[in-house]
Amino acid sequence: MFPGLGGATLPTGAPAEQAPGPAEDGDKLVDLSDKLDKPLCYCRNENSAYPWTNLFIGDSRLGLQSDADEQLIIHLAFQEFMRVCDMYTILFMSM
Repeated sequence: MFPGLGGATLPTGAPAEQAPGPAEDGDKLVDLSDKLDKPLCYCRNENSAYPWTNLFIGDSRLGLQSDADEQLIIHLAFQEFMRVCDMYTILFMSM
């Protein structure tokens, strides 16, 4: 790129490599629950009455809840490399 500085240089007339663009579904919300390696996922401070496995049951009355305060420490392991840019959650109110 910069001749004389010891870096890689591009041959004259060769097009520079461009970074790949986002995947086709890059702008859509995608459910990654089937890509999780669930035996390796855990929540460090979950309430035993509301464990993290409730998130995948499909019942909106069940949820994940902290045992101490309003913060959760969640570890998610995926079966393959994933680039997660945003994560959306829904507020859970236990009754």
